[in-house]
Amino acid sequence: MLGFFSLLLWFGSFLCFLGFILQEDKEDKANLYLGIVLAAVTFITGVFSYGQSSKSAEMMSQFENFIPPIAYVRRNGEETKVDAKFIVPGDVVMIKGGENIPCDVVVFKSNEMKVNNASLTGEAVDINIDPDLEPANNIFESKNVGFFGTSCTAGEGLGICFKTGDNTVIGQIANLASVGETPQTPLSIEIERFIKIISAVAITLGVVFFIFGMINGFPPITNLVFAIGIIVANVPEGLLATVTVSLALTA
Repeated sequence: MLGFFSLLLWFGSFLCFLGFILQEDKEDKANLYLGIVLAAVTFITGVFSYGQSSKSAEMMSQFENFIPPIAYVRRNGEETKVDAKFIVPGDVVMIKGGENIPCDVVVFKSNEMKVNNASLTGEAVDINIDPDLEPANNIFESKNVGFFGTSCTAGEGLGICFKTGDNTVIGQIANLASVGETPQTPLSIEIERFIKIISAVAITLGVVFFIFGMINGFPPITNLVFAIGIIVANVPEGLLATVTVSLALTA
């Protein structure tokens, strides 16, 4: 609601209402209707933009669902059910088909175990876990490592936890995503530059014609209403809605 372009439209709407109040011919309701339309378009577009942003936020919040609530570990030679958040490095973790892996693990025993790393690497193909194969230099290519947040799609296995929480691979990615700065996109930079140019042109023309009107002896109220009309006429009211809807449809 308070972006630069939105503020420009709110200002234009206010000027329309002001022009309607100041004009002598109250039968002409063009300024009133235009003010209502501007305010409605700005409000609806703001709500629409918020809806799109909240959907993105919901997608990010799904990271919280990566960790399963319960995990099975072997401690002191016994199988124990614990809250997954209490797993510590060194725990022997039992992983079964259909479950998410609760931490980064090195698998030392596997029974036809397969994992899907799509949530981490984007690979859609399941990977066979075989602890008997030689470890690869790249940990993502190793056939004996399971990562936190990925899913075990078949079989089962035993692994030793070596990373938990923010220290896991996906935890480090999440930290980078949360602390990294979001630069302006080229589109937003161009739109902002365009808005500044349009605003400068509109206000300059409005002021210039107001001065011309005063020089030529027109009543001040008439000059003000005419200046307001010029400023509002130069503002592309549909741009905000068009850009928002176009980007949403494209996405």
